[in-house]
Amino acid sequence: MLARSRRVGRLAIGVPLALAILASAACGNGWASREPVATAGAAAALHATGSPVEWVWVGALQPTSTVVKARLRGALASSARLAVAEDLGFENVRHVDGEPGQTDPSVVTFTVDGLVPGRDYHYAVEVGSQLQLPRAGHFTTPEEGPFSFTIALGACAQTGSNHPVFDEIRSASPLLFLHLGDFHYENVSSRDPDLYRRAYDRVLASSRQSALFRSMATAYVWDDHDFTGNNSDRSTLGRVTARQVYREVVPHYPLAAGDGDQPIHQSFVLGRVLFVVTDTRSERTPHRFADGPRKTMLGAAQKAWLFDRLDEAPRFGLVVWVNTLPWIAPPRPTADDWGGYAEERREIAERIAERGITNLVMLSGDAHMLAMDDGTNNGYAGEGKPGFPVLHSGALDRNGSVKGGPYSEGTFPGRGQYALMRVEDEGGERIRVRWSGRRHGVGELVALELEIQVPPTPRH
Repeated sequence: MLARSRRVGRLAIGVPLALAILASAACGNGWASREPVATAGAAAALHATGSPVEWVWVGALQPTSTVVKARLRGALASSARLAVAEDLGFENVRHVDGEPGQTDPSVVTFTVDGLVPGRDYHYAVEVGSQLQLPRAGHFTTPEEGPFSFTIALGACAQTGSNHPVFDEIRSASPLLFLHLGDFHYENVSSRDPDLYRRAYDRVLASSRQSALFRSMATAYVWDDHDFTGNNSDRSTLGRVTARQVYREVVPHYPLAAGDGDQPIHQSFVLGRVLFVVTDTRSERTPHRFADGPRKTMLGAAQKAWLFDRLDEAPRFGLVVWVNTLPWIAPPRPTADDWGGYAEERREIAERIAERGITNLVMLSGDAHMLAMDDGTNNGYAGEGKPGFPVLHSGALDRNGSVKGGPYSEGTFPGRGQYALMRVEDEGGERIRVRWSGRRHGVGELVALELEIQVPPTPRH
C-alpha cells in the first residue's frame, strides 16, 4: 500500500445546502403505472393533521435490494405497505408489503428487492391507500462491480439533537451514512424494552436527523451510551434487551450471529470494498479487569468471524474495518479503549501482518474529535511490521474531547463534525481513497489521501 497525506487548515469551504434529487424514467420488473396519488396540497394537509407514521429510515443497502423500517401509530401497522418509485411524483410505483415486528408490532419492516443497480429511488409508506409524503424518503442503489462512491460517517450526538450538521451531511449526497455509535445518550440499563424504544424514537423524531435517515441508507452500530451506558460491557443488565430492540428498530445488514440474544456484528460489500462492522460492547470483558489473554473486546466467536473476514482481504480491493472506539492508544490495564485490551489488539495486529493484509483501513468513533493516522503510530504487530490507516470521526453534537493517539495528522476536537470518505475505483490495480474531516460552517479541517494497491487475483 502506498499512502500520501495532506493536512488541511481551517478553510471556510461551504457545502451546498440544497439536496439534489434526481428523478429518472421507470423500468420494468413489476412496476405498475398509475396516476399521481397525492398533491402538494394533500401533503400539506397530512403534515397539518399529523402522519400516522412516526418515523421511517432505510438501510441494508445493496445493488438490488434494501430494507425500510417504520413505526406506525395505533393498529395501522398491519395494513401499511411501502410504495417505491423511480420518479419523485410516484407515477410509476411498486408496492411492497410490510411485516410487523414480533416483539414490537408497531415497527414494520419492508424488504425491497428486484431493484436496479445504480438507480435513484423514492419511497413512502402508504396507509389506507394514502401516501404519507411528509415521511417520504430516497436512496440510491450501488453499482455492481467496481465503481466510485462517497460515504459520510460520524458518531456521538446528544439525544434528539437537531444540529444543522445533519443537514450538511445530507447536502453532500453520500451513498451511505455510517453511524459509528452513541446514536443517543440515554444510558439505558434495564430489562424494559420501552426505555430503549423511546431512546430511538427521540432521535428519529428530530427533524434534521429524521430527514437525513430518510434521504439515504444508514449503516449503524452502537458504542456504549446507546448500548447500555457509559463504558458498558457484556455484564450489564440491559444487554439482552438492547440486542432485541436493535433488531426491532434498525434497518441493518444480515447479522452474522443471527437472531436472538446475539451480538450485532455484520459485513457488507460496496463495489470492491468490504466493510467489516464489529460490536465492541456486547461481548467484551469488563474494562476494569486486568489485561491478559482471557480479556477480550470482541468475544471468541466474533473474533473468529473477524479473522475469517480479514482473511478474505485478497478477494477485495479494499477492506474497511468499522471499530467504534480508539485503537491507537497506550497500554493501560483498565482503559475502556483498545489500550485496555492490548493483548487482544496485539493478537489481531499480528494476524493482519502474518496474512500480509495491506489493503485495510479502520473507521472509528467514540472520541469527540476528528483524527487521522496514516499507519505511522499503529505498529502493534511488532517492530518493523506496517500498521494501517485509522480515521476518527466525531462529534456530531457533543463537546469536544481527545482520546488515544498520537495521530500523524493531529487531532481536532469539537462538535458539528463529520467525515467524508471518497473511494475512487475504476477497476484497475489501485484504489484511491480520500478522507475529509469537516466541521459544520467551517469546511475541511484535515484530510488524508491514500492509494491502495489491489491484491492480485488469487489463483485457484
